[in-house]
Amino acid sequence: MFTRAAKHMTKFISYPSSFLFGAAMVAMVFVMLIVSADVFMRYVFNSPIDGQWDLSTMAFAVIIWGPMTAAALKGSHIALTFLLDRFPRLPRLILQVVISLVTSGMLALVSWQLLQHAIHLDVTEFVSPTLRIPHAPVAYFAAFACFIMALAFLIKLPEAVGKFRKEQ
Repeated sequence: MFTRAAKHMTKFISYPSSFLFGAAMVAMVFVMLIVSADVFMRYVFNSPIDGQWDLSTMAFAVIIWGPMTAAALKGSHIALTFLLDRFPRLPRLILQVVISLVTSGMLALVSWQLLQHAIHLDVTEFVSPTLRIPHAPVAYFAAFACFIMALAFLIKLPEAVGKFRKEQ
């Protein structure tokens, strides 16, 4: 029952996770192209692209926050489990539940703070220095990505409970 619920939750979270991952891939290609074009324009025509720094820094925020959820869902994020793996089965599963709850709670708190920051950026109309691009959409993106990542770690809870109950 718990294992099946975790599978359904994973499927539900996989859609926004795929969107975030795709946005990060597009942003990475964009950064490669804009930096290459800027270098070309700077050395061939002695005229760099105005606002390249603004665009690159905003794209890097998408590159950083985008794929984190996919890594959390696949379990490919960095985890130091060398000590946890040495524990017996029951204490290990209990610690996995505690770790899932603490991680989800901390990520939810970070998401909440990012959302408040995004609202503040939106209200104050904070923009980039050169191109005058608003920063709020990038902050909203980061808050959404962090929230989805909190849900991805929360999915580990029913998985651990299912293992504790020896569900298949």
